[in-house]
Amino acid sequence: MPEPSSTAGPDPRPVSERRSGPGRHWRLTRWLAPAAVASVIALLASGVLDAGADPNLPPQTAAQLLAAVGDAKLVGFSGTVVEKASLGLPELPQVAGADPATGLAGLLTGSHTIRLWYGGQTRQRIALLSSLGEQDVFRNGRELWQWNSDTRTASHIVLPADAAAHPGTPLAITPDEAARRALALIDPSTVVTTDRAALVAGRAAYVLVLRPRDERSRVGSVRISVDGKTKIPLGVQVLARGSDRPAIDVSFTRFSDVMPSADNFDWTPPAGVQVKEDGAANPAAPSIPSGKDPSGKDRPGISTTGTGWTTVVKLTGASGLPQSAAGSEPGGLGAVLAGLPEVRGSWGSGRLLRSALLSALITDDGRTYVGAVDPELLYAAAAAK
Repeated sequence: MPEPSSTAGPDPRPVSERRSGPGRHWRLTRWLAPAAVASVIALLASGVLDAGADPNLPPQTAAQLLAAVGDAKLVGFSGTVVEKASLGLPELPQVAGADPATGLAGLLTGSHTIRLWYGGQTRQRIALLSSLGEQDVFRNGRELWQWNSDTRTASHIVLPADAAAHPGTPLAITPDEAARRALALIDPSTVVTTDRAALVAGRAAYVLVLRPRDERSRVGSVRISVDGKTKIPLGVQVLARGSDRPAIDVSFTRFSDVMPSADNFDWTPPAGVQVKEDGAANPAAPSIPSGKDPSGKDRPGISTTGTGWTTVVKLTGASGLPQSAAGSEPGGLGAVLAGLPEVRGSWGSGRLLRSALLSALITDDGRTYVGAVDPELLYAAAAAK
């Protein structure tokens, strides 16, 4: 896989003319919506750990590592992040007309590769590539550009002056941000230990292990790899209860803590491309979904019940499964849902989707409840409405 580019813009050549290889057939993933895996994503991110590695790092306790991660500062970095999901779900078809890389099936299965450049809170770049094209997001100060090479479309947004944590910035999908969300779940219901050091992206890393005490959570453990030099999380693995293989794995495969050059964050639209000014702030850069928007308010159609490891996300309306997909065509999403076990309770009736890590309840009246929890917690949340 090539190193992250130091050029100011994406490769201008057609996809068919670019060098081929396993690392080039990258599928595009968008984490912002649908939010069907919100409660799991809030726990995730993973490191590729070398089981045979024996990095020479001075010993540190779990408390020391937690403090070091909390004090670590992201000054500048670049790298490649690979996300893998193996949730053991039934094969999910795409909704007619949907992008196969951004739909529900694309979110829940397969492998996705993202290249990142971070130059501070107001300078970021993210590149998501697939066999169909390339999508890039460039942020430089208040300027935010989105480029889609497949459709040759560009949008330009001038961000508010206080938009330091804009939801479209690539920081939201790094192992650092995902690990911090997992660490935020630490309370008396969590056992925190350390494991032996490992190699992640060729760098010596400590390993923190979080284990929920509450057996109603389907999360068995979360393993967070912490860079021995910078104390920045390089990855996290989420393992289902009773499993020794990660169900979700997002990691840096290449990482450099050198500040990227300034020209990485500048971009000019190619000649002849019509730019949409002040477009909707929905760039390709994904964000870990939750029930809150950046201001802390509830997102429309998304709410949560429970806390920590037993959080359940409720989806209604456009945030839930598309009603237009509920047809009876063979192999369609409606057919897949119809094949799920039927369940009933005081909350009504519906279908239950269940895997080692994830449970989802789709009610007949259009509600969806999802979480890394046992189904009984979904039924309780549905009964509370």
